[in-house]
Amino acid sequence: MLPIYKEMKRCRDLMKKGVLGTIIRTEGSTYQKAGAKCFISEDGFITGLVSGGCVEGDLGEYAKHVMETGNSKKVFYDFRDGGDDLWGLGLGCNGSIEIYLEPFYPMSPSSIQIEEFFSRALSSSICMITIISSDNPISSEKERIIIEEENSSHNEIKDERIKNEYNKRLKNNETGLYRREELEVFFDFVIPSPHVIVFGAGPDAVPLVDGVKRLNWRVSVIDHRPEFVSGSHFPDADELILNKRGTLPEMTLNEHSFIVIMTHHFEQDQQILSELLKVKTGYIGILGPRKRTYQLLEGISNAKDISEQELINFYSPIGLDISAKTPEEISYSIVTEMINVHRGGNGISLKMTKGPYIWEQKREEEASLTT
Repeated sequence: MLPIYKEMKRCRDLMKKGVLGTIIRTEGSTYQKAGAKCFISEDGFITGLVSGGCVEGDLGEYAKHVMETGNSKKVFYDFRDGGDDLWGLGLGCNGSIEIYLEPFYPMSPSSIQIEEFFSRALSSSICMITIISSDNPISSEKERIIIEEENSSHNEIKDERIKNEYNKRLKNNETGLYRREELEVFFDFVIPSPHVIVFGAGPDAVPLVDGVKRLNWRVSVIDHRPEFVSGSHFPDADELILNKRGTLPEMTLNEHSFIVIMTHHFEQDQQILSELLKVKTGYIGILGPRKRTYQLLEGISNAKDISEQELINFYSPIGLDISAKTPEEISYSIVTEMINVHRGGNGISLKMTKGPYIWEQKREEEASLTT
């Protein structure tokens, strides 16, 4: 969301047109799912992906027409049974995607609303309801409705069908297309990316911050040493906080806050833990062996009052077990664990989730289908 939001702001500042492309429906195996987006600017930049980079070039041609006419357009790609060969793509994805292209004109009411959605989605769980086509053109329903879950109000939704569908999808934040007769509505639920807060600006924090920024997540670095918490060490960090030793800076923390403690200083780690363990966050991980963590907790006066439920999002030792050795490998271990927590993964090889691939079994299955 962040790169597209920044590109929209750039286009607005330069008064350039653009097109927002959103996958609204998929079938079969596809690289991206419903809700994935890309933004195509008037000067040819493409931000984000709706495929593995295969259809974006083709979308650029459609985008030119959308920019010229100001009319939204749906584009359908079917890659099943060699259908992608028709496009000269040869992807073999065994799936299909439907993409909705919307014009972005700087300062137009519709584009301002889209930009507002992206801005609010950086920090809040939010849903944008887009009416693609309607069986009642004279309906009082707006073309686009934005609802933040924290302030969820159904009063803006006039159509009972749309309201009922929103309530059904809200429980699981289910992004997707709703079709009924001539009514087409896309529900786009977005959960903010984590804000990673790193305590400790040592050399081993550098590859960690680099890895987080490659995910386009927001990251803050906190340390009491001015020569460490500097732009020369962390050029891509969103926030560098020079903080007095023995204190914590004022921070707004929530379930989207991911804390990494790597100060390499026992008393500092202990103080940070004592302040943050009772705060509702999405993730707290601390560098070091579990024995050290037990020693840290033993010295915290309120540690015995912390319930198992409150420790669910506390990770020690930090990172997934990939036998990491170097600082770079350890940073990947931490980053992948945070992705796993954010996305609700299971942290095991995809091969094992499907079962080991047995070539002979596959050939027997294909033979049985032909007899």
